[in-house]
Amino acid sequence: MAKVYKEEQLIQLKTEPKILKSGLQIAVDVGNRVIKYCTDQGTVKTLPSWHKDLEEWDTPKPDENSAIVTYLNGDNTELAGHSWAVGVVAQDLGGTPTFELEKVFLAPKLFLAMIEGIPGINQVTLNRLVCSLPNDLQLDKVDALIDGLTGTHNIIRNRQSMSVEIHQVEVEPETLGAYKYALANRLFKYARVNGILDLGGKTGIGQLYTKNGTLIRESRVIVEGTYRLAQMIARHPILIAQDMTPNLSLIMDAIADGSLIYGTTGISFADKFPGYVSQWLYGIRNKLKIAWTPWLADLGEVVMVGGSAHLATSLAEQTEGRFKIADQPQYCGVMGMLL
Repeated sequence: MAKVYKEEQLIQLKTEPKILKSGLQIAVDVGNRVIKYCTDQGTVKTLPSWHKDLEEWDTPKPDENSAIVTYLNGDNTELAGHSWAVGVVAQDLGGTPTFELEKVFLAPKLFLAMIEGIPGINQVTLNRLVCSLPNDLQLDKVDALIDGLTGTHNIIRNRQSMSVEIHQVEVEPETLGAYKYALANRLFKYARVNGILDLGGKTGIGQLYTKNGTLIRESRVIVEGTYRLAQMIARHPILIAQDMTPNLSLIMDAIADGSLIYGTTGISFADKFPGYVSQWLYGIRNKLKIAWTPWLADLGEVVMVGGSAHLATSLAEQTEGRFKIADQPQYCGVMGMLL
């Protein structure tokens, strides 16, 4: 029955195209916790960064926080005939969080899940797709993104047939989008060496830029993300006393939603949370101080972005505003990628 459904959808896709305007530009930031998407019209949306490959007997239901994709055929031949789920339903079905995988090779699946069609329109033409990598000098990963996404992809997304045509894929270093956003919104007071500290789920990135906006390659430093913070919290005495090893994803969920309660157990780690955060930020600050020693005398400000930036208020206070949290810290990076 599933095979007949796919063939019918493909016939409809070929014979009755209704075309979305070409020239659309989008940016997609595949975070380890959240996938973020932004169009050149300013539309921003997210999905939880979870993935699950589906078997033929799986029949998940799509919803506003999930996407179900079947790849019929197209230029990415490795995906032909495969189905997968992204978002909340992938998590509920026992899928895998992106931070446990090599996300660059998973990225084509996650990107296609984010490209949402319009009812009645089944051909989407993207003139430009901008994505990012922690290190854009790793050419094998850059090529994997470009090769996996450029071209035509005939898919079914959330029960809607779509032909997605992507003309150009650009790969930029992570933090560049946030830096462009900070410049456009005048978040830096001084025309000096300024920086971005992107605090994410698995890791964080500190990156400095010169007065004229040139990325200083030697200043790039990888710091611990909330994955490391979750590992610290997993040593909480009450969690240690449980019969099983604490699930780091559940701890990270509790940090993200602000409940500080482990899953549905009712166990709270709020009493020791400030101490864990302080320890985590102390390690980050020390690592940046060592790595950025050559530029400290001329350093202006560092704008903190990412899904974990809101945890760094004490760092902003300790540096008397030299480090500061951006407005919309989780989304400013993807919004800046199209600037």
